[in-house]
Amino acid sequence: MITTRRELLAHATAGLSLSLLGCRAPQAPAPPPGPSLLEAAARGDVAAVERALRVAPAQRDARDDRGRSALTLALLGGHAAVVELLRARGQAPDVAESAWLGDWERFDTLAAADPDSVNADHPIGGSAMYAAARGGQGSELWRVFAQCGVPNPARDPQAPSPLRAAFDVASLADAEMSAATLLANGADPNAREPGGQSSLHAAAARGSVELVEMLVRKRARVDARDLRGHTPLDVATDAGHTRVAALLRGHAAVARDHVALRRAFTADGAAYDPPSLADLSAAEQRSFVGLGHAQFEELRARLDGEPRLVHATATTTELAVEAASHTGRDDIARYLLDRGAPLSMPTAVLLGDTRLVAALLDAAPDRIHERGPHDFALLWYPAIGDGSIDMTELLIQRGAEVEAQHYLGTTALHFAAKAGHRELVARLLERGARPDRVGRKFDAAGQTPLQLATARGHADVVALLRERGGA
Repeated sequence: MITTRRELLAHATAGLSLSLLGCRAPQAPAPPPGPSLLEAAARGDVAAVERALRVAPAQRDARDDRGRSALTLALLGGHAAVVELLRARGQAPDVAESAWLGDWERFDTLAAADPDSVNADHPIGGSAMYAAARGGQGSELWRVFAQCGVPNPARDPQAPSPLRAAFDVASLADAEMSAATLLANGADPNAREPGGQSSLHAAAARGSVELVEMLVRKRARVDARDLRGHTPLDVATDAGHTRVAALLRGHAAVARDHVALRRAFTADGAAYDPPSLADLSAAEQRSFVGLGHAQFEELRARLDGEPRLVHATATTTELAVEAASHTGRDDIARYLLDRGAPLSMPTAVLLGDTRLVAALLDAAPDRIHERGPHDFALLWYPAIGDGSIDMTELLIQRGAEVEAQHYLGTTALHFAAKAGHRELVARLLERGARPDRVGRKFDAAGQTPLQLATARGHADVVALLRERGGA
């Protein structure tokens, strides 16, 4: 018996479809779209990344709990196919991701819009300098320096330095070029690293003779111990890298770079005491230093407007007077010295005054191991200049070893051959320079002195090098 209005309504509608009453039947849950874009990117699953982007395109802008994008996760995981897919689907790299990828056009655009972003810590693991090093960008790291990137950025103590990160690059050649570029421009060889594994530990583990030598020369601690108590020598020995192990055992024979007097005195012998430049931006200082390489008239005009710029320092540690010295512009160097720039040993050598250089070495013999910015060896400067035999002989007599003063294999012979200084080439060969030595200063693939002379059309130098066994 129906007793209530509710029961009457239920009886009247019995058997009718809910849809006929304007109601919607419960829907079965939709099948999940698969893993999220971030999960798929981190795993390197190209098909899953493609499916995630198709099902939920908005995921392209997702970040994980550490702020990492799908592109960052793919880069960290070494998933090149995923990186390519994400970029093809419109995921534009930010400043650090651009540096890792070597997308320098985008990097420059982003850096110009937000200069502070270049040295800011990024979820990728560090600054743009770290990203470029981790991406194995080699000598192209100069692009980050050009945007006032610093080689020793502030970072989480649990994150590796850019220098240490360079040794994680899969290609040893790219790792060496990246690490050498950083070391040549002020990177700290003894920066504290996670797990206590220093850059010297990492270079020893990779079996890189040239970088182990360079790190030792840059005063990396050979007695540093990681959390297991292992030294770099222990690491090299365990890995079977016999040449590296031998170098580390005999590390005392590696001449350390002399750095104490690089900015000690001016040309008149007075102590170098630069004024504060705190109110001058890093970009302003870097721009002036850049002019020192060759742009004399613009440099003079800028210095007339702000005399303190003679002391401006780029993030590569370079002064304008040093820039002029390693490009052979003795006219610019003299002009800057007259206005209070410090007199470094490389500049003194370039100027060609053997009496001055001899006096400087008499006062401090270790200055024979002083280097210019970008790790330019002292013995290179006569070749960069007028090819002076007298200056070259003075340096060799005072302890500059022809084959030891190199950068990734590049010696004074490479510079002399490139410049076409035949007499200097002949003298360096007599002094033991190897005509077949491959150097990577000018090209990541490496070049011999003969190849450099041939490329410049110095026929007399080419003939001499071939006669002496050059290849």
